Amino acid sequence: MNDKENDHVLGFFLNQKSCSIAKAEGIYLYDDQGNRIIDASGGAIVCSIGHGVKDIADIVAEQMQRVAFVFRRAFITPELELAAQKVCGTTNADMDRVFFVSGGSEATETAVKLARKYHIDNGNSGKYRVISRWQSYHGSTMGALSWSGFTSRRADFTPYLKDFVHLPATYCYRCWYGESPESCDLQCAQALENEILCLGPETVSAYIAEPVSGHSLAAAHPPDEHFKIIRQICDKYDVLMILDEVMSGIGRTGKWFAYQHHDVVPDIIALAKGLSAGYFPVGAAVLREKIYDVIANNSGIFGSGHTYGGNPVAAAVTCGVLDYLKENKLVDRCADMGEYLAAKLQTLRAHPTVGDIRGRGLLWGVEFVKDKATKACLDPQLHFSQQIQDQALRRGVHIESSFGCNRGQKGDTLIFGPPFIITEKQIDDLIEIIDETLSAVERRAGI
Repeated sequence: MNDKENDHVLGFFLNQKSCSIAKAEGIYLYDDQGNRIIDASGGAIVCSIGHGVKDIADIVAEQMQRVAFVFRRAFITPELELAAQKVCGTTNADMDRVFFVSGGSEATETAVKLARKYHIDNGNSGKYRVISRWQSYHGSTMGALSWSGFTSRRADFTPYLKDFVHLPATYCYRCWYGESPESCDLQCAQALENEILCLGPETVSAYIAEPVSGHSLAAAHPPDEHFKIIRQICDKYDVLMILDEVMSGIGRTGKWFAYQHHDVVPDIIALAKGLSAGYFPVGAAVLREKIYDVIANNSGIFGSGHTYGGNPVAAAVTCGVLDYLKENKLVDRCADMGEYLAAKLQTLRAHPTVGDIRGRGLLWGVEFVKDKATKACLDPQLHFSQQIQDQALRRGVHIESSFGCNRGQKGDTLIFGPPFIITEKQIDDLIEIIDETLSAVERRAGI
């Protein structure tokens, strides 16, 4: 076939051909020419247990033969109930109920819908507003994109989005309040109370945030006390606290959930990605018992969901992945390998363009700058981080790049999220290739 006959996939980039992956095993991808690639970002921070785990593949095959689909409005399955039990178990009983969906965008939208339904059934139907933050990302569907603050991903679709409130980003390297972590009094957290009062507490339903950011701010996270203040404010004004752990949940930060670093309990958690480790499309909104009780004891209905939500194959995969993580102590391993990755990343600070390195567990970001002293951004026309991604792939590493961390206008970053099974030697190989790639891209840019 010629290229035209073999080119019918509408991809992310329409004018360039994507690498075709024929096989994946462990932390490696293999293209259709047999070249080996380190999956340094675990896809899009998804593949926590590694590629090609036969135990999980067998679960998929067995479940498909037993029952591949039932519609959740009419039925549940034993696998779905077991998956919900296992998910709640990983929260140390902080959470009590799980509404399964097919991915992260559905999970965040479901969380917001649950908050709305809770307030309606609690006699507060005027509470509908959602407060989020600039430079956040909660998904690509229209609702999730509306409360996302990732401006570059919102731009083309802004006319279709609802007008939700966005607070300044929690971004210590470029604090929007001009403070530093050593001296600030967490104005970024205090701002929530001011916004609730300005909007009217009787209108505010929920606050949604990422405990560790994804591509929009490349693993930036606030100080540990931040979410304690947020929790107090939400309780004061009967606002539900939703944490988007689509990327950070299920062990990625070295604990089962990133909120556990902050010693708080949210009202609702949005999950996906690591929930199935990439073996099947699945997401979930996980909620506290008090949310469920209010809805169950009043209307008794949560009329939301999509055709494939609660799919029995997805549920079986979720059970298998959670068991695999526990049996192989991979969350603890994530914490250990995260410390090693963090130390190796620090060696990149020798480069003139490396401005900041931040993260938790095996979720880390590197931000590049033109000037370390002033934190001036590189010229967007350089496409600096995209060049690193492209050049690293040629050298055998897949790494996710992002642009727009500085108010959506400038700012180049990379985000690391390899499988938890990665070894120290593999981290050494990964950093060596990134180091070489960065040097090459800097030379090309005249830096």
